[in-house]
Amino acid sequence: DRCQPSALLLLLLLLPASSVALVVSSFKGTHKSACATPSPLLPHAARPRIGACAVMNTADIEEICGVMPDVCADVEADADAVFTILDVNGDGSITLAELQAHLAKAGYSQAAIDVVFKKLDSDADGAISRDELRAGFLKYTPLREAPGLGAYNADFVNEIHADADALFNAVDTDGSGTISKEELRNHLKSFSDFTFKAIGSIYKLLDVNKDGNIERAELREAFVKYSALRIAIGEGPNFK
Repeated sequence: DRCQPSALLLLLLLLPASSVALVVSSFKGTHKSACATPSPLLPHAARPRIGACAVMNTADIEEICGVMPDVCADVEADADAVFTILDVNGDGSITLAELQAHLAKAGYSQAAIDVVFKKLDSDADGAISRDELRAGFLKYTPLREAPGLGAYNADFVNEIHADADALFNAVDTDGSGTISKEELRNHLKSFSDFTFKAIGSIYKLLDVNKDGNIERAELREAFVKYSALRIAIGEGPNFK
């Protein structure tokens, strides 16, 4: 299992005190228990901040977004990107099964995944909507840098770029220097359960300049911003 201290800290921030022991004992991949030698990609600056700013209440969010709407818009855009990656069947919601399949790859135990899902599914209807994930990213700041979700290990740009390049070269089967929608579809269909609709959404996410192709720089940038993407569409030689 990989070292994931950030995920554990995230869960401790989300949990009531009575449940902390459960997550600590069930979490897979904590630094001390799983890794005798720290990973070269072990996060430092990307670790969630513990303190008053880590979890904000609704009043705080509304106040901050009122005076800094661009900041909130950026956070919501990042949440939308992660939503696109996690919504494997493209139906506009994230089920527990979809979240479980994804976060398990990042080292979360079932107990931890259940906690995250319960916190994000604010209306308890059994699915996380786009608006609920947006609200979660605004309320729980560690989500934005958590393993399998946000900019986890984003400081290790060279390593992440190398992983993006390895994936780019594998997916660009015709050697054109860009990735077409068909090439991305063929890659994802070879190992994942993404539907055609979901793949189309991921393609739009990656094609930042909207020219109809994914360029190497676009994939690199997305890999740095979203650890969710690194887990979902391909792991490179430096993957963490």
